[in-house]
Amino acid sequence: MCTALSFDHFFGRNMDLAHPFNHSPIYIPKGFEYLNRACDKHETVKRSILGMGTMIDNHPAMAEAMNEHGLGCAGLNFTEYAYFEPNPVPNKTNIAPYDFILWVLSNFDTVYEVEEAIKDIELVNIPINKKTPIPTLHWMISDKSGHSIVVEKTRERLSSYKNPVGVMANDPTFDWHLTNLNEYIKLSPAPPKATIWSDHPLTALGIGAGTLGIPGDFSSVSRFVRTAFLRANLPKNHSLAQFFHILDNAAMVRGGVLTEDGAYDQTLYSSCMDLKNGIYYYKTYENNRINAVRFCNDEKIRVFPYLDEQDINFQN
Repeated sequence: MCTALSFDHFFGRNMDLAHPFNHSPIYIPKGFEYLNRACDKHETVKRSILGMGTMIDNHPAMAEAMNEHGLGCAGLNFTEYAYFEPNPVPNKTNIAPYDFILWVLSNFDTVYEVEEAIKDIELVNIPINKKTPIPTLHWMISDKSGHSIVVEKTRERLSSYKNPVGVMANDPTFDWHLTNLNEYIKLSPAPPKATIWSDHPLTALGIGAGTLGIPGDFSSVSRFVRTAFLRANLPKNHSLAQFFHILDNAAMVRGGVLTEDGAYDQTLYSSCMDLKNGIYYYKTYENNRINAVRFCNDEKIRVFPYLDEQDINFQN
């Protein structure tokens, strides 16, 4: 389970999983070569990339990342709906799902460019190795202008949706989530107006009554609604801190959700990519301090330490 968010030139996500995936901040330099297993062809990264991921057989599998020109992409769980072709499709650009982020960020600078190119791709069910299963994902893509789309591959089709709310979660499909927002049209940050029922005056009982009915559970549908509501009501002077506060509102607290095998689902980390200034920010479940990694000029791939121990600032 995960939640993604974008506004202005900020883009990031909560990574909700029961277990770590050996993840760390990773910098991928322009010129790095990797094997596209979907077509058995070596690809060259054309733009430097920075984000969170894991190295599998010297192959970077990114969870979310941005490129040097301000385009970002994040993959979120899409377990019940994701479908990938069993074999490469002729006359298509065939890509394995774990390489979709690399393909997007290596080749394009804007969401518009990705929208055009997606018409010619196919996502193929070819694993990175025999031990690692194919990730069941869909993707949110944003650029530094604030434009955003969602890409989903189901059994029926490969879809690209414009994202007018700047939010994504998990199942079901993105168009369903957008339609479901209509159920919450009465939500407001403002208090409801006083009214009278049968000569009995009614007034709001305390601050926040305008949000009565907003779902507070950890399900994908509810996290989508809460995050979209908070984003839609951003104050004019919003900031990096505001971005993380919105993600905190959708974060998984250990003990609140159990997976089918009895493990605790939790928000392993929350990230925010400053697409304009090229800075990757993140904080972890165990370390609330915001850590940051900038683009660098290294010619080789670089894996940074994942700082997951609490760092407290003592003032005396």
